[in-house]
Parts: sequence; C-alpha cells; structure tokens
Amino acid sequence: MRNLNKSGQNLVSNTSNSFSTKHMLIIGDALEVLKDRDLLPKESINLIVTSPPYGLGKDYGDTFRDDFNLSKWTEMVEKVGVEAHTILKSNGSFFFNVSPIPDKKTSEIVPLDSYAYMALKKCGFQLRNKIMWRFHNMQNCTKRLSGRWEAILWFVKDLEKYVFNLDAIRVPYLTNDSRITGTGRNPTDVWFFHRINNMTKNKLGIDHPCVYPEDMIMRIVKMSSNPGDLILDPFVGSGTTMRVARMLNRNSIGIEINPKYEKLVRKRVEPEQTTLSSRCMFEVIRA
Repeated sequence: MRNLNKSGQNLVSNTSNSFSTKHMLIIGDALEVLKDRDLLPKESINLIVTSPPYGLGKDYGDTFRDDFNLSKWTEMVEKVGVEAHTILKSNGSFFFNVSPIPDKKTSEIVPLDSYAYMALKKCGFQLRNKIMWRFHNMQNCTKRLSGRWEAILWFVKDLEKYVFNLDAIRVPYLTNDSRITGTGRNPTDVWFFHRINNMTKNKLGIDHPCVYPEDMIMRIVKMSSNPGDLILDPFVGSGTTMRVARMLNRNSIGIEINPKYEKLVRKRVEPEQTTLSSRCMFEVIRA
C-alpha cells in the first residue's frame, strides 16, 4: 500500500507551480481506508461530502451488494462517523446526504436522516442545518405521496468555529425592490437542484447509478471550504465531489470500493482542456 503520509498527506502544502490542484482516488473499502492514519492522518481534512449506499438495490458492481438492514446500516454510519470526526479539522464540516426509503417488507417509510443524526451525534458531531434537497423527475406513487426530497445533514465539530462563506453562495433576491441592498440573499435550508436522470447520464457518458448534481456540490464546497483546502468523499462513486473540488481550486481525496469506476472518475476529474491554471495531478492508490 502506498503511504499517503509521504506521497499525499501534504496535498495542499506540496502543490507546486506545475499543478494547481492534486486529487487522489483510493480504491478500497471506505470502512478500512478511513481507519488508516498513514493514508488519512488526524485533522488533515477540511471538508467531507458524501452519500453512502442505503439499500435501494442500486447496481454498484460485484464488489458491493446494496442490500439493507437498518441496524447494520446505522452501525456502518457510526463507524464512518468515528473516523470522520478524527480526520476532520477542528473547523471542518461533514455533509451527509441520505434519503427516506420504504421498508422492503412493510413499505413503511424509514427516515434514514433521523437514524444518521443519532449515529453521528454519538461520534461527537453537532448538527448545524438539516438541508432539504428538493427535485423533480422521480416515480409517481399511487398509495402515498410521491417523494421529492432528500436530506443533507450538515455537521460540524465545533458550533463556535467552522468555515461558512455565506457571501460565496448568496442567491438573487426574490424581488427587484430598489430599497434592497447587498449581493443577494441567504439560500436558506431548502434547496432545489434537478436530479441527474438516466437520460442526462447517457448524454454525459456517466455509467453510474447515483450521480450528484454538480451545482449542488458547488454550493457546499464554496460554502464550507476555501481554495487550496482538502476535501474528502469516502463514497466517491462517479467522482462528482472530486470534479467540483478541481473546478473550484480545491484538492481532493475520494474512496471508491469498485475499481470499475476508476476510469470514469479520472475522466471527470481531469480537465478537458489543460491550461497552466487548470492543470491538476490525478493519482490512484489501491488500498
């Protein structure tokens, strides 16, 4: 196993004039990689953004089966939380995206965000906001109201000290009243971003069951990190978090259990047209 402490720990301080940012994809089991202090030293990460599998039966390849057991899932979240709390800097943030899902046996809706909150609270995290991500383009239900939201839980280690760049994410005012001054309004805790459907994925050449909308991750990254910071996605999937980090001049580490997606992540992270200001280093480690 290659030692990140020597080759990648200083992704920020070792960035030379040859590369604007550095990005590292670690192929391995997140639950094991997160425990490795050679790979991920204590308080080395500025921002964690992720969405783990949660039993929707998505096809992640032969390396992972997306079955669901609530107690095992909650245990997994807590294990991730313990390590995330250790490697996150004292002023860092942890964004955890999850959806309510129907129980496969009873069809009762399971509020996974509530279970995730309790699990991550045990790890020392404190909830700053529960963001409601609204969207269209999902199945229409006939025996219950159709689901049109997911939760993004924004956790911090210290409620008195965390990065929050409000001016970087302000949105246009709702009216054109000339008496209103400033650069825009707070986007609130209800966000609307279109989901990435299969038609869009095919158009973009993204073969992955779950893909974040880039604009949503851009808002998170701008809000809770600064240029040159190091961002981690422990369940990086199609690589959107790493791609956005590169676009916004941040460094990144992604962990992915399925080696099938290495080429996809590389394709999405490396810039299409390389200029001196956009050059990045992309490295793959097999844990």
